[in-house]
Amino acid sequence: MPISQNDAADALRDIDQTAQRSSRLYGYRMMSPHLIVWGCIWAAGYGASYVRPEWYAVWPVLVTVGMVASFWFGSRTKPQGAAEFQWRYVATFAAIAAFITAVFMILPPVTGAQSGAFFPMLVGLAYTLIGVWSRGLRMLITGVALTALTLFGFFYLQQYFSLWMAVVGGGGLVLGGIWLKAA
Repeated sequence: MPISQNDAADALRDIDQTAQRSSRLYGYRMMSPHLIVWGCIWAAGYGASYVRPEWYAVWPVLVTVGMVASFWFGSRTKPQGAAEFQWRYVATFAAIAAFITAVFMILPPVTGAQSGAFFPMLVGLAYTLIGVWSRGLRMLITGVALTALTLFGFFYLQQYFSLWMAVVGGGGLVLGGIWLKAA
């Protein structure tokens, strides 16, 4: 019995939907450890900043640890075309670092809280865009939530902003990573 044109179209649509879902879940699984690591780093950095504001120098150390961990996680999952894939990450990181440097040269933060809010909002934007472009609702929600919670803490909990970001920002990333892994 031959397959009708409608049956063939339905089968192709189902295959396409399955491929998209599989790709999205794979992306979630790849992103999960990064969110967990960075959540722990944010909890430690913002926590240290709350306890001892003069310990701001802990951030470069924590960021270096986070970058090494992120590259390590990335190297464990060598996709097809890994060399091209890795140089794109390095180039992307360099472009983002140059952008942040230029923004801070033009609009230098006046307070530590401004710097402390800028980076989570930038990360929230990145996660939101990843969610939009990959049709990854969980990444979209994580990005929007991170940005909204950062703004709430910045405007309404100024005295406790670093503590807020340690608990809500760091904890939110850890929970987001666990949520992605469970997908």
